[in-house]
Amino acid sequence: MKTLIIMLIAGVVLPRLGVSAGNSSEDSAVRDLAAAKSLAFGGVGVAGLMSEGERNLRALLDRADASQQLHAALAHATSAGKLYILVGLRRCDRAAYQKVFESLARSNGDVEVVRGCMICKEPFRQVLSQVQDGRFDYYLSRPPR
Repeated sequence: MKTLIIMLIAGVVLPRLGVSAGNSSEDSAVRDLAAAKSLAFGGVGVAGLMSEGERNLRALLDRADASQQLHAALAHATSAGKLYILVGLRRCDRAAYQKVFESLARSNGDVEVVRGCMICKEPFRQVLSQVQDGRFDYYLSRPPR
């Protein structure tokens, strides 16, 4: 009986709420990337580990529908999330990247950026310019560590 109830919840209730029981780790990568509080590529922190944001972006870029997922996440993304999404679109869909870049070019405010052990606030447009210059492309071309 419990199994039947769980199957009904997973098959009927969850999809109506926009949740897929089969793709929960993939869905969490999209959700977590959009909710990123800071932008961080390469080794960060004392241990030089890959950031969760970079890990989520890499997971999304491995998907066949990466461009669609990144574009859909843009609507509810934080400033850091938008930058991650833009870096991902630059890698997988240049036409979509260009449209999104142009729409974000007028954005103001600051974004938290982590570089190694340093955490700082930088102007959003300055980091956007770094994305445009391809400064984050290198990190995604390296194998994950």
